[in-house]
Amino acid sequence: MPEFMLDLPVRKLWGIGQVTEQKLETMAVHTCGELQRFSRMELTEHFGKFGLELYDQCRGIDERPVEPDRERKSLSTEETFSTDLETLEECEEKLPELFEELAAEVAQKAATRVITKIFVKLKFSDFNRTTVERAGLPLSLENLRILLAEGFARTGKNVRLLGVGVRFANVPTSEAQLNLL
Repeated sequence: MPEFMLDLPVRKLWGIGQVTEQKLETMAVHTCGELQRFSRMELTEHFGKFGLELYDQCRGIDERPVEPDRERKSLSTEETFSTDLETLEECEEKLPELFEELAAEVAQKAATRVITKIFVKLKFSDFNRTTVERAGLPLSLENLRILLAEGFARTGKNVRLLGVGVRFANVPTSEAQLNLL
């Protein structure tokens, strides 16, 4: 394990937002070295499946290959809330801003790419997550609302994080079949 990981603040790890960082603080965890005191089982009890990711990340373990020049497969934006959202209506109020951010990013970074799927990601107060995605739907606020309602209905739990995104076709635009409408 790389020695620099011991003093690395946990907030630098992927997936750790303000609320997760606060939960770790209540466990007296501020650095990766402190997080390493916990077993896989303990972290899973506290954070669900995300606990397994934390266990590996704080030890510098990431089996994904580094591909600096690869083309992006997706684009997304998300927000972690300091106070959990309790209702579908509260979540819907946050959706327009996320949609605008995503649309701007797609226009700036991937204007020539073909969108194959849109998705909504929810992380709940108990750290469980769900993602609802659909192929063939155009990116629109209304379509994201439909996916949000489906995701929220799966548990009805308080929402800690809300994200929206798109997945792209693997072929260049010139080879893809374009929408006729």
